[in-house]
Amino acid sequence: MGRTTTTRTALSAFLASTFLAAGIGLGSAEVSARPSPLPLGCVPFISTFQLVPPLPGLFTPLPSIKGPSEFDGLPPAPRQEKLPAKVEFRDNTQGFNSRTEAVLHDGHLYARARHSSKPWRKVATPGCLDGEIVAISVNNNMLVALDKNGFIYSLDNLLSGPMLWNWTRMFGGPIWLWPGMQVPNKAAKQPVANKWSISHRISTSFKDPKGVTHPTTAGLVELVSLADDGSRIIYQDPWLPADFSYEIGGPEQGRFQANAISTSGSVTLVQNKYGDMFTRLYDLDTAGANHIPGRYSWQPQPKKPSAPNQLAERFNPGYAAIDLPGEDWKPQPKIPGTVTSRISIHDSGATAEDRELRVEGMSGGTTGYWHKPITASTWAFTPTGQPLRGQVLHGDPSTNQTALTLAPKNKVNFRGKLPDGWTMTTENFEWAQTKHPVTLTSPTGRTFNVELYTTDGLRLLPRGPGLDNNPRTLEGAIDFRSAAPWRPENAELNRLIRKQFNGAHVYETNIQATKNSLTFDRPGVVLVRK
Repeated sequence: MGRTTTTRTALSAFLASTFLAAGIGLGSAEVSARPSPLPLGCVPFISTFQLVPPLPGLFTPLPSIKGPSEFDGLPPAPRQEKLPAKVEFRDNTQGFNSRTEAVLHDGHLYARARHSSKPWRKVATPGCLDGEIVAISVNNNMLVALDKNGFIYSLDNLLSGPMLWNWTRMFGGPIWLWPGMQVPNKAAKQPVANKWSISHRISTSFKDPKGVTHPTTAGLVELVSLADDGSRIIYQDPWLPADFSYEIGGPEQGRFQANAISTSGSVTLVQNKYGDMFTRLYDLDTAGANHIPGRYSWQPQPKKPSAPNQLAERFNPGYAAIDLPGEDWKPQPKIPGTVTSRISIHDSGATAEDRELRVEGMSGGTTGYWHKPITASTWAFTPTGQPLRGQVLHGDPSTNQTALTLAPKNKVNFRGKLPDGWTMTTENFEWAQTKHPVTLTSPTGRTFNVELYTTDGLRLLPRGPGLDNNPRTLEGAIDFRSAAPWRPENAELNRLIRKQFNGAHVYETNIQATKNSLTFDRPGVVLVRK
């Protein structure tokens, strides 16, 4: 599988020592100077068929050399009876894409052509990793394997045949060059519990919150993990700094406590212990943070056509920009039967809206799985007769029990003065959320409820998680429209907007957020924690 050269070993040591010196621990979601274990050195940086190094997962799949017969060149699995007859789920023990299905057993990785029912074959794996894999996740052109220390190893070109598969241990900025990265909070220790999942989006298009279709062709990779009590969702993008600083704000203003997570093509599915579920399309591009390939707008847009391709959309203002803020979480209907914590989402078509949900469970005393297209309102059941592997949940199928698993509000409140005797207040501020309620209080004592939209900015250097003393740049806008400033009775709010916010009903600004203050670059307002 290739060997790590002395130069690469030196680079690994240098980058790791630099990272630790900066105070970011690779083995924890917290800032720490504590040394971490190192990734397995026999897994290469750049392998034989990583044809556009160091960018695995970026381009559309390479063609297979011999088609399904390539699997016949792999050695057969020694104990076929120990491996599943069918692969129905994408979890941390098995997975599939449109061409390949894979399974983990006793630390070894096995694969075969999708729906072939042929004998399982052993995947060529670097010696130090073979037998040491504790969890896997598969999506489109990538498989990710974790070792016992939670380090990430990628098997790329998975939509091609085994002859072009390659391993790499690079993951994280700059542009996949970081020599070894871990998942947070030891998610690898619970391989059946669905605590992390890989996403590789290569869909042809997605719809923004206004329903406008946007073309996208380049692959986008993110690894999502549940952290703390399940109310935090950390995502790691191999182009972003090698840290745990990026999050997807969870449902219910970040208070929903998930017990399981699965993601496919940038659409994430979460479930709580009562079987309540939400889905959301979210990644660096759809959230509005990546201005290199994307053109976004916080402003109300006149009706414009969808662009014919991504390049035209990026540079031609005659086509619709991606509408911000991005998509909210969408509740999924409760399943009318017994379910477990074993959940799965997978691509079922060419667009980001083509997703199928699956949840292990029972119906009429028979085991199997519940499933539906993501936009469908009802669930169907497919019996399998296989033993249940997930934790059986004891929710009420007829009742939304989301409120029973909400984390406490964080009680992080900010307040500051505006000119002419106005004040601005935001309570229970969750920085990772897309929308934040804001209250404006006039000199006469009247209150106006408006919204603040934010998205985490693009960074090049590592930083710690959450809010601390290091300012986090959030891009965003203040939306005054919910307070109807155009109405005569709201004339004082209208005067404030004209004088301090350039008359814009949606006022764009960057925010420098710390644990003690929110500083708006324009119009220079500072909210202090109270």
